[in-house]
Amino acid sequence: MKTPDYFFHLDEDFYFRPLRLSDLNGRWPEWFNDPDVTKYTKGFYPNNYETQKKYYDYLIESRTDVVLAIINRADGLHIGNIGLHQIDNIHRTAMLGIVIGEKSAWGRGIGAKSWRAMTRYGFKVLNLHKICVTALENNEKSLRCALGAGYEVEGRQIKQVFKDGQYLDLIHLGLLRENWKE
Repeated sequence: MKTPDYFFHLDEDFYFRPLRLSDLNGRWPEWFNDPDVTKYTKGFYPNNYETQKKYYDYLIESRTDVVLAIINRADGLHIGNIGLHQIDNIHRTAMLGIVIGEKSAWGRGIGAKSWRAMTRYGFKVLNLHKICVTALENNEKSLRCALGAGYEVEGRQIKQVFKDGQYLDLIHLGLLRENWKE
């Protein structure tokens, strides 16, 4: 598969590119109806093309969100999204978010590499001072990705999220630019 000329990050297995309207015709809207994909999210509502289109339209106009498609290089499949949200240009902060929606891409290290690449983009390109993220206490993969990328636990909201019949802690992590190791 030929890699497009316009991308934000290039890896031997994947690359980032801007979201496209045509991505809505793929499996992107379906990811958020899959209990395995949403196991560690706070989302509870069914998703469809129209709902995802509204979110896409919001993102295209947003000046406080940068969300990029994660594309598998071998076949050009849109396998996930990664973004910086709630970008605050005064305080130079943002919240990182990622979803790998295609299960065929799980367990290949794409999430961890994407996490580090988006962190680099936030610090080097957007000139952020701090990037934050939240993860449910049972989301071991996200916690490993965050800690592996240099993020530190800053706090915990006890029994903050109700998921699968139980209340779970929400863990807050952050990384200051001055503590970031590229």
